[in-house]
Amino acid sequence: MGFIILGAAVGLTAIVGLIGWRWARAASDLRRGLEELRRNARSQFVRGGPGGSIGRLVETYNLAATEIEARISRLERDRQQLLVVLEAMAEAVIAVDARHRLLFANAGAHRLFGLHPSSVGRMVPELIRSPRVQEAVEATLRLRGSQSYRSELQMTGRDSSIRGPGPTSERHLAVRGTPLPGHPPSGAVLVFHDVTDLRRLERMRQDFVANASHELKTPLASIKAYTETLLDWALHDDSVNVRFLERIDEQAERLNQLILDLLSLARLESGQGVFDHQPIDLSPVLESCIESHRDRASAKNLQLSFDVSGLPDGTLVVADEEAIRQVADNLIDNAIKYTHEQGSVHVRCTLESDEVIIEVTDTGIGIPREDLPRIFERFYRVDKARSRELGGTGLGLSIVKHIVLSIGGSIDVSSRPGTGSRFTITLPPFRPPSIASPPSGSNHPNSSTETESRGPGETHAKLTQSS
Repeated sequence: MGFIILGAAVGLTAIVGLIGWRWARAASDLRRGLEELRRNARSQFVRGGPGGSIGRLVETYNLAATEIEARISRLERDRQQLLVVLEAMAEAVIAVDARHRLLFANAGAHRLFGLHPSSVGRMVPELIRSPRVQEAVEATLRLRGSQSYRSELQMTGRDSSIRGPGPTSERHLAVRGTPLPGHPPSGAVLVFHDVTDLRRLERMRQDFVANASHELKTPLASIKAYTETLLDWALHDDSVNVRFLERIDEQAERLNQLILDLLSLARLESGQGVFDHQPIDLSPVLESCIESHRDRASAKNLQLSFDVSGLPDGTLVVADEEAIRQVADNLIDNAIKYTHEQGSVHVRCTLESDEVIIEVTDTGIGIPREDLPRIFERFYRVDKARSRELGGTGLGLSIVKHIVLSIGGSIDVSSRPGTGSRFTITLPPFRPPSIASPPSGSNHPNSSTETESRGPGETHAKLTQSS
């Protein structure tokens, strides 16, 4: 009997020990699983377990850990998608906390404000030295609920993607700020949109409407006044009727020229084929243009000269003769128009650094520095009263710019008030394709000309395409 009791006790002890060991193993597995979930957001599945409450705890843990891991994975995917979207935005996005420390900045903010990924955690006033930006941050942090801050500010800066000092420019930024949840807000998100080009285009549009209206109104008013006078009494007065009709004809021609220039400019801006660019020799075209202005220059006692000594014989450019003529006529006409008597106008054509250079230099009234960036805009006039007195549609330089760009060249201007101006046009020279290589098996000694002719051929194709 005693042996039976002893055996039962030993068995019971073994069972209790086995259950305790299984409980300890389950508790250890649970602890490791929770640690893994806390550190790496990955669940460690606990297999099996004792029955009762511990077993149910293990089952609950396995279900909860799997669900938590799935939710964390979804959140991480959403976070990565959000980061991709923010980085792809052209707008600059920054997030700050309540203490004005930078929490996030996308690539647009890096470019706009010159930030760096290491800037996160630093104070925004140290990173962006603009009082207007600080005002936007503070105003957003004072908001409550679903309110948002909207404003437009100006700041002076440069493109941080350009190494070195680089040029500075005035930028117009539209900003929208949204506070983060909390009372008071725990931070703010601000989105900056660069509207500099938009504001510039709006200004150009306003100037265009105002100038175009004036250019149309002025000749129409003259035509109306002369016509009314003729109808009232001057029609049968031989001393004035012919002169009045001549004035009407002049103003009608002015309107016609304005409309033609507008149509030409519209076609150039839209990329429509206005000219047929072919290889031409510049010298005779420019010389013909200069000779057509010789009488006007002589009437003002101006010295009009042409120098083509720096252009080698046979140098060609891919352009339309009428296009070159229109460019030269506009530049020479302006030079004569704005140069005082006894002055000079000089046209020079050279070949420098494998580029054809055309320079039109005068000793006229010059252009103020602040007006140079806008000199090629439609209807823009430096001296409005003098320009309208001297005539012209105000579209000449804008047409010149678009023609030169259509040829594949560039135009620049340098000037100083009182000393004159210099307009410089740079054009690529025409490179004829080399003679193609002979067929395979030919006895032609220059068997490597195919490779050598490929470069000029591509250059010619590129010039033709760009024209």
